[in-house]
Amino acid sequence: MDLDASFKSIRKLQRTLFGVDADVSLTYKGTEFGVTKCWHARVGDCESDHESYDGAITQLTDILKKKLNDKISSNEREATRLRQVLNAMEN
Repeated sequence: MDLDASFKSIRKLQRTLFGVDADVSLTYKGTEFGVTKCWHARVGDCESDHESYDGAITQLTDILKKKLNDKISSNEREATRLRQVLNAMEN
């Protein structure tokens, strides 16, 4: 996995979703005290924990992609509603 490319992709998704730039962080928490998911990835308010750094980065990317997909769906519904209002006013 290319960490630089992954971090750039995550930052781009963050900027697209929330309109602000945020730092991406990847932290190793260790395995003491029963911690099984020792890698922590974070950008803005989104974060993920995983057993491997690849998994943490992938999981964070998936979370952001899901949020983007949800935002697209929401905007499509809103656009449909607005078109219906406009068409009703033209008749």
